[in-house]
Amino acid sequence: MTTDALLRVCRFACVILLLPSEIFGNGLAGTDEACEASLLQTRDATRHSRKDRSPCDAFLQSISNEMQLPELGYTASGTHFAQGYTTQNASNVSVQGMEEDCDNINLNKKLSANFRSDVFGPGMKGFFYKCKKVGDQNKYWFTITSASESNMKELCDPETQFPIVYDEQHSTYWKDFPFTCDTEPAKNTHGYIFLDSVSDEMQLTPGGTTASGTHFAQGYMTLNASEISVEGMREDCDNINLNKKLSANFRPDVFGPGMKGFFYECVKVSAINKYWFTITSASTSNMKKLCNPETSFPIVYDEQHSTYWQDLPFACV
Repeated sequence: MTTDALLRVCRFACVILLLPSEIFGNGLAGTDEACEASLLQTRDATRHSRKDRSPCDAFLQSISNEMQLPELGYTASGTHFAQGYTTQNASNVSVQGMEEDCDNINLNKKLSANFRSDVFGPGMKGFFYKCKKVGDQNKYWFTITSASESNMKELCDPETQFPIVYDEQHSTYWKDFPFTCDTEPAKNTHGYIFLDSVSDEMQLTPGGTTASGTHFAQGYMTLNASEISVEGMREDCDNINLNKKLSANFRPDVFGPGMKGFFYECVKVSAINKYWFTITSASTSNMKKLCNPETSFPIVYDEQHSTYWQDLPFACV
């Protein structure tokens, strides 16, 4: 591996040890041991001692890159409540909108690269990974990070007020209630705590094999693939471009349990969707199968968008 390549893999580390790492063919990469060793030194220096997967991992690095996590930030986790309404005057609860938002977070999680910019300005990053209906409100579990310590303190202040905002995806007006942070916002570099939260919720395992690339998929109205699902394909694209998508168990019908997927961009190309992905697995053979252009994927049903999907081969780069 060249020095430049190693620097790209290990961009999170403060001290780079020029040791070889295992690189596989067909666009597959293993965990970089030099990056891991350097991360441990960095965490000792910053008094962040959690024993978890490293952001040097290519999967987490992809998330960091797409989210544009700050080099130096302040991070907090906790819970908060929100209520959705059908109109801006908050006279009627939007039962469907609240249910759809909860279902989407529980299924795909949610990564927000610019959370509540109307309150905090640009650049606050949010990871929402669980939602539960409690009475007539939704309860959300979050990890949020920002380069601004004052913004994070404002987020965790129970006196902070949030104006009602409109959510076009679910046709719902939302009232956010105060955010309850488990601890004071913690100082950390390169989003370590934020990525630790993602790693924990995704149940990532150390030493996996990872690939990035693009692939195409077509959505249909019925299992016999006789009619294209225009609305389902549009909704899936919009959701990924707005919230990105984290799959803790991608295509178990083909690969068995445990393959992890991060889908972060989607565009409509003629009558088909094109997706950008990073996928990781503890099984190198499964990753080679994913990147094999001869691998075929049975049509599967997506209840969220009422669409039958035909995945075409994955092009790993």
